[in-house]
Amino acid sequence: MLLLASSVSALSQTSPGTLTTGQVDQVVDRLQTAVKDYVFPDVALQLQQALKDHRSQYRTITDPMVLAGTLTSDMRAVGHDEHLVVTFGEELGVKKDPTEEEGRHAHEFDQANGYGIRSARRLPGNIGYIDLAYFSPDPDAGGAIASAMTLVNGTDALIIDLRRNGGGSGDTMTTLTSYFLGDLPKLSSAIEHVAGETHERQHWSVAYVQGPRYLAKPLFILTSTHSHSAAEIFAYDLKNLHLATIVGNHTSGEATAGTGEISLGSGFSAFIPNGQMVSPITHTNYIRVGVQPDVEVDPTKALVTAYGRALESGKLTVDSNELTKEKAEAVKDPSDALLQEIDGFAHP
Repeated sequence: MLLLASSVSALSQTSPGTLTTGQVDQVVDRLQTAVKDYVFPDVALQLQQALKDHRSQYRTITDPMVLAGTLTSDMRAVGHDEHLVVTFGEELGVKKDPTEEEGRHAHEFDQANGYGIRSARRLPGNIGYIDLAYFSPDPDAGGAIASAMTLVNGTDALIIDLRRNGGGSGDTMTTLTSYFLGDLPKLSSAIEHVAGETHERQHWSVAYVQGPRYLAKPLFILTSTHSHSAAEIFAYDLKNLHLATIVGNHTSGEATAGTGEISLGSGFSAFIPNGQMVSPITHTNYIRVGVQPDVEVDPTKALVTAYGRALESGKLTVDSNELTKEKAEAVKDPSDALLQEIDGFAHP
Protein backbone atom coordinates (compact mmCIF):
# COMPACT_ATOMS: atom_id res chain seq x y z
CA MET A 1 0.00 0.00 0.00
CA LEU A 2 1.33 3.38 -1.01
CA LEU A 3 0.50 6.66 0.64
CA LEU A 4 0.91 9.73 -1.50
CA ALA A 5 3.49 12.28 -0.48
CA SER A 6 2.38 15.86 -0.98
CA SER A 7 5.86 17.05 -1.92
CA VAL A 8 8.12 14.74 -3.86
CA SER A 9 10.44 14.69 -6.85
CA ALA A 10 9.66 16.10 -10.26
CA LEU A 11 10.78 14.51 -13.52
CA SER A 12 10.50 16.77 -16.53
CA GLN A 13 8.94 15.32 -19.65
CA THR A 14 8.72 16.76 -23.12
CA SER A 15 5.69 19.02 -23.31
CA PRO A 16 3.36 18.45 -26.25
CA GLY A 17 3.21 22.26 -26.51
CA THR A 18 -0.52 22.51 -26.82
CA LEU A 19 -3.04 19.76 -26.28
CA THR A 20 -5.38 18.58 -29.00
CA THR A 21 -8.99 17.81 -28.20
CA GLY A 22 -8.18 14.16 -28.91
CA GLN A 23 -5.49 14.13 -26.24
CA VAL A 24 -7.79 15.83 -23.75
CA ASP A 25 -10.55 13.31 -24.45
CA GLN A 26 -8.11 10.43 -23.91
CA VAL A 27 -6.92 11.82 -20.58
CA VAL A 28 -10.45 12.47 -19.32
CA ASP A 29 -11.72 9.07 -20.54
CA ARG A 30 -8.96 7.26 -18.65
CA LEU A 31 -9.53 9.38 -15.58
CA GLN A 32 -13.27 8.61 -15.60
CA THR A 33 -12.41 4.91 -15.68
CA ALA A 34 -9.86 5.30 -12.89
CA VAL A 35 -12.20 7.08 -10.46
CA LYS A 36 -14.61 4.12 -10.54
CA ASP A 37 -12.33 2.47 -7.95
CA TYR A 38 -12.28 5.47 -5.61
CA VAL A 39 -12.57 4.23 -2.02
CA PHE A 40 -16.07 5.61 -1.42
CA PRO A 41 -18.47 4.25 -4.11
CA ASP A 42 -21.02 7.06 -3.75
CA VAL A 43 -18.30 9.66 -4.17
CA ALA A 44 -16.88 7.69 -7.11
CA LEU A 45 -20.19 8.15 -8.93
CA GLN A 46 -20.13 11.87 -8.15
CA LEU A 47 -16.57 12.13 -9.47
CA GLN A 48 -17.54 10.43 -12.73
CA GLN A 49 -20.52 12.75 -13.13
CA ALA A 50 -18.43 15.86 -12.40
CA LEU A 51 -15.88 14.88 -15.05
CA LYS A 52 -18.68 14.25 -17.53
CA ASP A 53 -20.35 17.58 -16.75
CA HIS A 54 -17.11 19.52 -17.33
CA ARG A 55 -16.09 17.67 -20.48
CA SER A 56 -16.81 20.62 -22.79
CA GLN A 57 -14.75 22.93 -20.58
CA TYR A 58 -11.80 20.53 -20.57
CA ARG A 59 -11.81 20.38 -24.38
CA THR A 60 -11.12 24.12 -24.53
CA ILE A 61 -7.92 23.76 -22.49
CA THR A 62 -4.71 23.50 -24.49
CA ASP A 63 -2.11 24.01 -21.72
CA PRO A 64 -1.29 20.63 -20.07
CA MET A 65 -0.46 22.21 -16.70
CA VAL A 66 -3.78 24.04 -16.66
CA LEU A 67 -5.65 20.83 -17.52
CA ALA A 68 -3.89 18.90 -14.73
CA GLY A 69 -4.68 21.63 -12.22
CA THR A 70 -8.30 21.92 -13.32
CA LEU A 71 -8.92 18.17 -13.15
CA THR A 72 -7.35 18.05 -9.69
CA SER A 73 -9.40 21.00 -8.42
CA ASP A 74 -12.66 19.59 -9.80
CA MET A 75 -12.08 16.18 -8.20
CA ARG A 76 -11.11 17.66 -4.85
CA ALA A 77 -14.16 19.92 -4.88
CA VAL A 78 -16.30 16.77 -5.01
CA GLY A 79 -14.24 14.31 -2.94
CA HIS A 80 -12.69 16.72 -0.42
CA ASP A 81 -9.61 14.50 -0.54
CA GLU A 82 -6.12 15.95 -1.09
CA HIS A 83 -4.98 12.54 -2.34
CA LEU A 84 -7.03 13.01 -5.52
CA VAL A 85 -4.55 14.46 -7.98
CA VAL A 86 -3.70 14.68 -11.67
CA THR A 87 -0.19 15.77 -12.65
CA PHE A 88 1.64 16.50 -15.85
CA GLY A 89 5.35 15.82 -16.22
CA GLU A 90 5.79 14.87 -12.57
CA GLU A 91 7.01 11.70 -10.91
CA LEU A 92 4.82 11.15 -7.86
CA GLY A 93 7.19 8.59 -6.41
CA VAL A 94 4.50 5.90 -6.39
CA LYS A 95 4.59 4.36 -9.85
CA LYS A 96 3.89 0.63 -9.92
CA ASP A 97 6.35 -0.02 -12.73
CA PRO A 98 8.76 2.91 -13.15
CA THR A 99 11.13 2.94 -16.08
CA GLU A 100 14.86 2.53 -15.48
CA GLU A 101 15.36 6.27 -15.94
CA GLU A 102 12.54 7.12 -13.54
CA GLY A 103 13.87 4.70 -10.95
CA ARG A 104 17.37 6.15 -11.19
CA HIS A 105 16.04 9.70 -10.92
CA ALA A 106 13.89 8.85 -7.89
CA HIS A 107 16.85 7.19 -6.14
CA GLU A 108 19.11 10.17 -6.79
CA PHE A 109 16.41 12.53 -5.50
CA ASP A 110 15.94 10.53 -2.30
CA GLN A 111 19.67 10.20 -1.77
CA ALA A 112 20.14 13.96 -2.17
CA ASN A 113 17.34 14.53 0.36
CA GLY A 114 18.66 12.16 3.01
CA TYR A 115 15.84 9.70 2.27
CA GLY A 116 13.45 12.16 3.90
CA ILE A 117 15.51 12.74 7.04
CA ARG A 118 16.07 16.47 7.46
CA SER A 119 17.89 16.11 10.75
CA ALA A 120 18.77 13.56 13.44
CA ARG A 121 20.54 14.84 16.50
CA ARG A 122 20.95 14.85 20.25
CA LEU A 123 19.57 17.92 22.05
CA PRO A 124 20.91 19.26 25.38
CA GLY A 125 19.66 17.20 28.31
CA ASN A 126 20.10 13.98 26.31
CA ILE A 127 16.90 14.29 24.28
CA GLY A 128 16.82 12.79 20.77
CA TYR A 129 15.34 14.66 17.83
CA ILE A 130 14.49 13.44 14.31
CA ASP A 131 12.92 15.72 11.70
CA LEU A 132 11.27 13.83 8.82
CA ALA A 133 10.25 15.52 5.57
CA TYR A 134 8.63 12.39 4.11
CA PHE A 135 8.74 8.58 4.27
CA SER A 136 10.96 7.61 1.36
CA PRO A 137 9.94 4.64 -0.83
CA ASP A 138 13.59 4.01 -1.76
CA PRO A 139 15.03 0.58 -0.79
CA ASP A 140 17.87 2.37 1.02
CA ALA A 141 15.49 4.30 3.26
CA GLY A 142 15.58 1.54 5.86
CA GLY A 143 19.33 1.94 6.26
CA ALA A 144 18.98 5.71 6.66
CA ILE A 145 16.34 5.24 9.35
CA ALA A 146 18.56 2.69 11.10
CA SER A 147 21.40 5.23 11.15
CA ALA A 148 19.14 7.91 12.63
CA MET A 149 17.77 5.55 15.26
CA THR A 150 21.29 4.42 16.17
CA LEU A 151 22.30 8.04 16.65
CA VAL A 152 19.46 8.76 19.11
CA ASN A 153 19.43 5.34 20.77
CA GLY A 154 21.31 6.48 23.88
CA THR A 155 18.97 9.40 24.58
CA ASP A 156 16.47 9.42 27.43
CA ALA A 157 13.49 10.65 25.41
CA LEU A 158 12.81 11.20 21.72
CA ILE A 159 11.00 13.82 19.65
CA ILE A 160 9.95 13.01 16.08
CA ASP A 161 9.02 16.10 14.10
CA LEU A 162 6.31 15.52 11.47
CA ARG A 163 5.04 19.09 11.29
CA ARG A 164 6.18 19.40 7.65
CA ASN A 165 5.91 15.77 6.60
CA GLY A 166 4.23 15.17 3.24
CA GLY A 167 3.59 11.44 3.73
CA GLY A 168 5.08 8.81 1.44
CA SER A 169 5.72 5.08 1.67
CA GLY A 170 3.55 3.00 3.96
CA ASP A 171 6.26 0.34 4.17
CA THR A 172 8.87 2.82 5.37
CA MET A 173 6.39 4.28 7.85
CA THR A 174 5.72 0.78 9.22
CA THR A 175 9.45 0.17 9.55
CA LEU A 176 9.91 3.29 11.68
CA THR A 177 6.83 2.43 13.76
CA SER A 178 8.32 -0.97 14.53
CA TYR A 179 11.33 0.61 16.27
CA PHE A 180 9.01 1.52 19.14
CA LEU A 181 7.31 -1.88 19.48
CA GLY A 182 8.64 -4.81 21.44
CA ASP A 183 6.02 -7.21 20.11
CA LEU A 184 4.29 -7.49 16.74
CA PRO A 185 0.84 -5.86 16.93
CA LYS A 186 -1.49 -5.31 14.04
CA LEU A 187 -1.43 -1.73 12.81
CA SER A 188 -3.93 0.30 10.80
CA SER A 189 -4.84 -1.71 7.70
CA ALA A 190 -6.10 -0.64 4.29
CA ILE A 191 -9.69 -1.45 3.35
CA GLU A 192 -9.61 -1.40 -0.45
CA HIS A 193 -12.25 -1.35 -3.17
CA VAL A 194 -11.19 -2.98 -6.42
CA ALA A 195 -13.54 -3.86 -9.29
CA GLY A 196 -16.56 -3.68 -7.02
CA GLU A 197 -15.07 -5.93 -4.32
CA THR A 198 -13.78 -5.03 -0.85
CA HIS A 199 -10.46 -6.36 0.45
CA GLU A 200 -8.45 -5.82 3.61
CA ARG A 201 -4.72 -5.34 3.19
CA GLN A 202 -3.45 -5.99 6.71
CA HIS A 203 -0.47 -4.13 8.13
CA TRP A 204 1.64 -5.55 10.96
CA SER A 205 4.77 -4.28 12.62
CA VAL A 206 7.92 -5.97 11.35
CA ALA A 207 9.92 -8.53 13.28
CA TYR A 208 13.32 -7.20 12.18
CA VAL A 209 14.70 -3.67 12.00
CA GLN A 210 18.27 -2.79 11.07
CA GLY A 211 18.94 -0.49 14.01
CA PRO A 212 18.33 -0.71 17.77
CA ARG A 213 14.74 -0.46 18.95
CA TYR A 214 13.70 2.47 21.11
CA LEU A 215 11.59 0.94 23.88
CA ALA A 216 10.10 2.04 27.20
CA LYS A 217 11.22 5.67 26.82
CA PRO A 218 9.11 8.81 26.39
CA LEU A 219 8.24 9.50 22.76
CA PHE A 220 6.80 12.78 21.48
CA ILE A 221 5.46 13.33 17.95
CA LEU A 222 5.04 16.86 16.61
CA THR A 223 2.14 17.42 14.18
CA SER A 224 0.39 20.20 12.29
CA THR A 225 -2.14 20.58 9.49
CA HIS A 226 0.87 20.06 7.19
CA SER A 227 1.33 16.50 8.48
CA HIS A 228 -0.05 14.32 5.71
CA SER A 229 -0.94 10.71 4.96
CA ALA A 230 1.73 8.28 6.19
CA ALA A 231 2.76 10.80 8.84
CA GLU A 232 -0.79 10.73 10.16
CA ILE A 233 -0.96 6.94 10.34
CA PHE A 234 2.37 6.85 12.16
CA ALA A 235 1.07 9.30 14.78
CA TYR A 236 -2.38 7.68 14.96
CA ASP A 237 -1.12 4.14 15.56
CA LEU A 238 1.46 5.10 18.20
CA LYS A 239 -1.07 7.33 19.92
CA ASN A 240 -3.66 4.51 20.05
CA LEU A 241 -1.01 2.10 21.36
CA HIS A 242 -0.28 4.63 24.14
CA LEU A 243 3.35 4.79 23.12
CA ALA A 244 3.56 8.44 22.08
CA THR A 245 2.34 11.88 23.10
CA ILE A 246 1.16 13.99 20.16
CA VAL A 247 2.06 17.68 20.46
CA GLY A 248 0.93 20.47 18.15
CA ASN A 249 -2.14 20.83 15.95
CA HIS A 250 -4.43 18.28 14.29
CA THR A 251 -3.13 16.67 11.11
CA SER A 252 -4.55 17.16 7.61
CA GLY A 253 -7.07 14.29 7.79
CA GLU A 254 -6.00 12.23 4.78
CA ALA A 255 -6.84 8.65 5.70
CA THR A 256 -7.16 7.35 2.15
CA ALA A 257 -4.47 5.41 0.26
CA GLY A 258 -3.85 3.83 -3.12
CA THR A 259 -1.88 1.09 -4.81
CA GLY A 260 0.01 3.25 -7.28
CA GLU A 261 0.15 5.98 -9.87
CA ILE A 262 -2.11 5.64 -12.92
CA SER A 263 -0.96 6.68 -16.40
CA LEU A 264 -3.52 8.77 -18.29
CA GLY A 265 -1.42 9.13 -21.43
CA SER A 266 0.17 12.21 -23.06
CA GLY A 267 2.42 12.73 -20.01
CA PHE A 268 -0.44 12.84 -17.48
CA SER A 269 -0.67 10.73 -14.34
CA ALA A 270 -3.23 10.39 -11.58
CA PHE A 271 -3.41 9.11 -8.04
CA ILE A 272 -6.87 7.81 -7.16
CA PRO A 273 -7.16 6.36 -3.62
CA ASN A 274 -8.93 3.01 -3.60
CA GLY A 275 -8.60 2.32 0.12
CA GLN A 276 -8.82 3.86 3.56
CA MET A 277 -6.80 3.13 6.67
CA VAL A 278 -8.70 1.64 9.62
CA SER A 279 -7.25 1.11 13.09
CA PRO A 280 -7.76 -2.30 14.77
CA ILE A 281 -8.07 -0.41 18.07
CA THR A 282 -10.54 2.37 17.22
CA HIS A 283 -12.12 0.55 14.24
CA THR A 284 -12.18 3.90 12.45
CA ASN A 285 -9.75 6.57 11.30
CA TYR A 286 -9.18 10.33 11.22
CA ILE A 287 -10.49 11.19 7.76
CA ARG A 288 -11.27 14.90 7.32
CA VAL A 289 -10.76 15.60 11.07
CA GLY A 290 -7.10 14.68 11.43
CA VAL A 291 -5.20 13.02 14.24
CA GLN A 292 -5.95 15.02 17.37
CA PRO A 293 -3.03 16.10 19.58
CA ASP A 294 -2.71 15.14 23.23
CA VAL A 295 -1.15 18.53 23.88
CA GLU A 296 -2.70 21.16 21.63
CA VAL A 297 -0.38 24.06 20.97
CA ASP A 298 0.53 26.31 18.05
CA PRO A 299 2.86 24.28 15.79
CA THR A 300 5.48 27.04 16.05
CA LYS A 301 5.69 26.31 19.78
CA ALA A 302 5.36 22.52 19.53
CA LEU A 303 9.08 21.76 19.60
CA VAL A 304 9.89 23.77 22.71
CA THR A 305 6.74 22.43 24.41
CA ALA A 306 7.63 18.80 23.66
CA TYR A 307 11.27 19.43 24.53
CA GLY A 308 10.32 20.78 27.95
CA ARG A 309 8.10 17.78 28.62
CA ALA A 310 10.80 15.39 27.39
CA LEU A 311 13.31 16.94 29.78
CA GLU A 312 10.86 16.46 32.65
CA SER A 313 9.83 12.89 31.79
CA GLY A 314 13.10 11.46 30.50
CA LYS A 315 15.19 9.72 33.17
CA LEU A 316 18.96 9.90 32.89
CA THR A 317 20.19 6.40 32.11
CA VAL A 318 23.87 7.24 32.69
CA ASP A 319 25.34 8.35 36.02
CA SER A 320 27.25 11.41 34.90
CA ASN A 321 27.83 14.77 36.60
CA GLU A 322 28.26 16.38 33.19
CA LEU A 323 24.95 15.05 31.87
CA THR A 324 23.17 15.94 35.10
CA LYS A 325 24.45 19.52 34.89
CA GLU A 326 23.57 19.78 31.20
CA LYS A 327 20.03 18.61 31.84
CA ALA A 328 19.56 20.95 34.79
CA GLU A 329 20.60 23.91 32.64
CA ALA A 330 18.23 22.85 29.86
CA VAL A 331 15.31 22.43 32.29
CA LYS A 332 15.78 26.02 33.51
CA ASP A 333 15.15 27.45 30.05
CA PRO A 334 14.31 24.97 27.26
CA SER A 335 13.97 27.77 24.68
CA ASP A 336 17.46 29.06 25.36
CA ALA A 337 18.86 25.52 25.34
CA LEU A 338 17.41 25.00 21.85
CA LEU A 339 18.87 28.30 20.64
CA GLN A 340 22.30 27.34 21.90
CA GLU A 341 21.98 23.98 20.20
CA ILE A 342 21.40 25.69 16.84
CA ASP A 343 24.55 27.81 17.17
CA GLY A 344 26.42 27.66 20.46
CA PHE A 345 28.89 30.32 19.36
CA ALA A 346 26.11 32.80 18.65
CA HIS A 347 24.61 32.21 22.12
CA PRO A 348 27.52 31.73 24.58
